[in-house]
Amino acid sequence: MVTDKKNQHYVPKFYLRNFSFEDNKKQIGLFNLENEFYIKRAKLKTQASKNFFYGRDGVIEDQLANIEGDLSNTIKHIVEESSLPKRYSQGHSKLLSFAVLTDLRNPTRLKQNQQMANEILKFFPSNEKSNNIKNTAPLFSPEAMIEMSLKSVPNLINDIKDLNYKLLINETMIPFITSDYPVVRYNQFLEEREHPPSNTGYGSVGLQIFIPLNGHITLVLYDENIYKIGNKKQNTVVLTQEKDVDQLNILQFVNCFSTIYFNHQADENYINYLFKKSKKYERANDVLFSSGRLINGQHEISSSYANEEDNLLIYNDKDCEINLNLTVMKVHSKGKKYKMVDSVVQTRRHVINQKSDKTYLAQHILGNKKERTHYR
Repeated sequence: MVTDKKNQHYVPKFYLRNFSFEDNKKQIGLFNLENEFYIKRAKLKTQASKNFFYGRDGVIEDQLANIEGDLSNTIKHIVEESSLPKRYSQGHSKLLSFAVLTDLRNPTRLKQNQQMANEILKFFPSNEKSNNIKNTAPLFSPEAMIEMSLKSVPNLINDIKDLNYKLLINETMIPFITSDYPVVRYNQFLEEREHPPSNTGYGSVGLQIFIPLNGHITLVLYDENIYKIGNKKQNTVVLTQEKDVDQLNILQFVNCFSTIYFNHQADENYINYLFKKSKKYERANDVLFSSGRLINGQHEISSSYANEEDNLLIYNDKDCEINLNLTVMKVHSKGKKYKMVDSVVQTRRHVINQKSDKTYLAQHILGNKKERTHYR
């Protein structure tokens, strides 16, 4: 049976309405990066959606609709009251659910999964045994990949429940904007230390997550063992400098799937200004691949990709990086004393203790002459 809900959103409508034109809940400003097209008042209900994105049976779409009804009330209260739920409360859990769910259901995530699957298949040796594995391996449909991603939501919520969180209140004359991939994972701490990617996994030391909630408010979740934001006892921090707002808005350009969204306060000149500034940074979220050898348990990375003797495929996401430097957010003294561990991934103690870190996945494929291993 085909659902009658053909237009399926990957960014919730209740969220986009917070950026609607003059708060009319029906129209929204947009800028498409691919064709550099600006529209002041576009139809909101058709934005950040695709036909049958979650499948034709409507099962996932209905499940998400039920969840969104609950989450929308939490976000609505935060926006209207400029206040946050208490830590480890039910409201806190819902806030984390909103962040993780909005991240994982995005087409960018689907694109990453498809890129990784395609590249892994290239590393199968061409022999009968591996061909049998290839033929029987599930070649997931987009809907199945999304469903599989959504199953990881509880674990990821558990991974980030140690992050502190505050509201950045915009008191400048320019608004916050958003995009069709509004959840920006960043790591200013490891970026400054020039640590190799990827540094924005949910278990990473120095993780920051920025989510604009409307033109006036941005939610930030952050590793409090590394950063200090405003007064320790306050859950809101006021932004008075436009350069801070500009940086947070540029993050949306660098991170987005294809489209920027904004309310009536962001005119075409300002959007074009941000677009021009964002061009000097690489777009985030592409999957980066490298290869090497696994010898006696030790990793050795090749200078060139996919050498004949390589048995190790490494893949990770391209981080969002703009040399972020907010006046209200600094690495504190404890963070500066953090000693890097001898590992590709710098993992927060909370995640190690919870034993829920999903920083890598190893799978062994046996061929005639060698073993190929891929890590995530």
